[in-house]
Amino acid sequence: MLMSGAMPRMAALTCLQLLLLLRAAHCRPHAWDQDRLQLEAVKKAILERLGMAAPPAIRHRPDPESIQRAQRLYRRAAAELAGNRSREEEEEEEGEEAVPRLHRLTPTLLPWLDIPEGHRDAQGQREPLGPHRYHLLLSRTADFQRQLRVVRAELKLLRQPLSPPAASVPPRVTISALPGAGGSAQVLQSQDLQDSLILDLTGAIGPWLAGPEPSLRLQLEFSTDVSAALATSEGKTLELEVQTLEKPARAARRARGLQEECGKGDGRCCLKSLRVSFQDIGWADWVVAPSSYHMRFCEGSCPHNYKPASMHAQIQSRVHSLSKAAPPPCCVPAGYDPMVLMHLDGQGRLVSTLFEDMLVTGCHCA
Repeated sequence: MLMSGAMPRMAALTCLQLLLLLRAAHCRPHAWDQDRLQLEAVKKAILERLGMAAPPAIRHRPDPESIQRAQRLYRRAAAELAGNRSREEEEEEEGEEAVPRLHRLTPTLLPWLDIPEGHRDAQGQREPLGPHRYHLLLSRTADFQRQLRVVRAELKLLRQPLSPPAASVPPRVTISALPGAGGSAQVLQSQDLQDSLILDLTGAIGPWLAGPEPSLRLQLEFSTDVSAALATSEGKTLELEVQTLEKPARAARRARGLQEECGKGDGRCCLKSLRVSFQDIGWADWVVAPSSYHMRFCEGSCPHNYKPASMHAQIQSRVHSLSKAAPPPCCVPAGYDPMVLMHLDGQGRLVSTLFEDMLVTGCHCA
């Protein structure tokens, strides 16, 4: 009898616990470590927004000319959206004076062993031939982005001046940009090294920073052996000083963006990103453009007075800290950017759909 009476009470307690868990589940951070479940949720949401129960059955794919025309229309629409955002930012910055800023970056210098196999010294070792070449590699940092205007970029390359060779011709370095695979080096500038320890890289850093490439790859070609005079010869790292100009409003926007990105690991409300490839999810046959996009979402806890969306959110957070009878605020999107999707509809026609609230730009607690 004791056992039969205890069982209903245990079942009732279990049901009560489940109800409490379900009540709080809507604010609990999602476990976004399961890529398959994430992508399935993205697919379902996009199809629902397009009014489709499933991807369209494509019987006759449009001809290449129609596809190219659709891609041009997509690029035009995407550029128009980007232009609208730029105009809004320019209006915000109008009348502001640019503020100078100094960045100290650490590039990597690697020797390029371009030595013929048959050329060896008296001891049988391969001997380098002039000109002597090095590769200089530099990656972007969180504070060194495309919005900056480069005023000066100087690299302390040598730790001591170079003596001219016997013919009294000053040692020189030629700086070239290295493109991707299959391309040839493009000469940017040359500089004498007899008296200068500093290498002027302004002409290389400026165009790279304004472009989309994540890394800068330069070739330094010296007319003489500089290995003993290099600033890295004693195990030290190179330091590249870059002076930039930036509008305060633009700096504030970038700072807000960095604060939004998850990275501190404290579990608080922040912005995460997931790359969605339409090729990988099997939609490349009916989604024409873009080929992929970064879906951003909000995740994390909302402690008291952290990114409150309103006075109500502040009060709700305070009440929750005093009594768990009230749920805490939830980490939700605070703003969106639009996105255009060029795709085939159920009848196989090429159409474009504008999603006004597709790309999350920030998070807050509400």
